[in-house]
Amino acid sequence: MDILVVEDNKPTLRLLEKKISMWGFPVHLAENGIEALAKLASSPIDIVLTDWNMPEMDGLELCRKVRKPDMRFIYLIIVTARDSRQDIVKGLESGADDYVTKPINFDELHARLGIGARIVRMERELDQRYAAIKRNYFQTIHMFTNLIETFDEDLGGHCKRVSQLSLRLAKWFPDLSEKDLNTLEYAGLLHDIGMVGLPNEIASKRRVEMNSDEMHLYQTHPVAGEIILNEIEALKPIAKLVRAHHEQFNGRGFPDGVEGNEIPLLCKILAAAVFYDDLVHKWKTPLGDIPDRLQRMRGYELAPAIVDFLLEINSEDIRKAGEEDLREIALDDLREGMILAEDIRRESGALIMPGETALTRRSIEVLIKFSVLHCINNTAYVYK
Repeated sequence: MDILVVEDNKPTLRLLEKKISMWGFPVHLAENGIEALAKLASSPIDIVLTDWNMPEMDGLELCRKVRKPDMRFIYLIIVTARDSRQDIVKGLESGADDYVTKPINFDELHARLGIGARIVRMERELDQRYAAIKRNYFQTIHMFTNLIETFDEDLGGHCKRVSQLSLRLAKWFPDLSEKDLNTLEYAGLLHDIGMVGLPNEIASKRRVEMNSDEMHLYQTHPVAGEIILNEIEALKPIAKLVRAHHEQFNGRGFPDGVEGNEIPLLCKILAAAVFYDDLVHKWKTPLGDIPDRLQRMRGYELAPAIVDFLLEINSEDIRKAGEEDLREIALDDLREGMILAEDIRRESGALIMPGETALTRRSIEVLIKFSVLHCINNTAYVYK
C-alpha cells in the first residue's frame, strides 16, 4: 500500500517518512501539490497524506485535481493545524476522505492510515469485479454478434452497419449520455437477433413480397429478440430497444403499435437507422433518390427531426461516394458547361436542381439567387 506524503516543511516531511516506513508502508515524498501530481502520474500511489498550506499548489487544490473523473481512486488525508468545523467541512468538500490535525498524534495517524488501506483494498477489489463484469458483457455481445453473422452473413453486415449509423444519428442529440450511446450501439448490433432460426429467405424479402404466414413470422422477431436478451440482466436495456426497432412514428409499426412521443428517442434513432440501411443495401436505392423516399416517411414512419438528420447523413454519403471525382466550388465560381455532381436542395429537402445538370448561365443565376435568399448553401459539388 504505497503512501505519498506531501509537506513543504522538510523536518516534518522526514519525520512522517520515518514513522510511516516503520509501519511497513512504502513511502513517496513531495514538497508541494505540483510535485505530488507528477509522483501520482509516475508511481502506483494508493494513499495521499497532504498538508493544507503549501506553496505553488495547496492541499485542497491537490485534492480537487485528484478527484477529477479520469483519475483512479486514491484515499486522501489532509493534515493541518486548522481544526474548526468550517475548515473540516471545507477540506472534506474539496475531496478529502479524512482529516488529521496538528500537532500530529502518530497513534491516531497510524489508525487512520489503516482505515484508508482497508478502503483502498475494497475499491481495488470492486474495480477488479467491475472489469470482470465488463469483460463478460462485451464477450456476450460479441458472441451474439457472431451468432447472427454465422446464421446469415448479410444479416450480420446489416446489424453492424445499423449500429454505426445509429451512432452517426446520435451525434445530433448532445444530451445523450455515454451510457445511452453504448446501449444504442449494442442494440444496433443485436437488433435482429430474433431473426436467428427463421427461414433464411424471410430476411432477404421485402415486406410487400411476403405472404401472410411469412409476415406473421417476420413480425415475431423483435419480441423473440427481446426474450433472448432478457435472459441476461445486463442486456435488458438493449432488449427494450430491440423490441421496438420496428415501431413507427404513425403508430402502425410492430409489435406494440406505439406512436409519436410514446416511442423513446433511442428507439426512434434505431428504427431510422434500420430504415436507411434497408434503403441503401436491401432495396438498392440510389443515394440521390433517397431524399425523396425520406421526405415521404417524414411524420409517417419516421420522426420528422430524425428525417432531417438522415438527410444530412445522405448528403455526407453522396459526398464520400463521389469525393474522388468531384470538387466543392462557390456558386459565384460556377461556369457554363460544368456538371452538378449532386442534387441542389432547400433545407426542407425540396429539389431545386438535380444532379447531372449541365450548367448554363441561366441555371447559375438561379442558384445564386436562391443562395442570396439563404434557401441553399453557397457552394455546390461539380465533377472535376
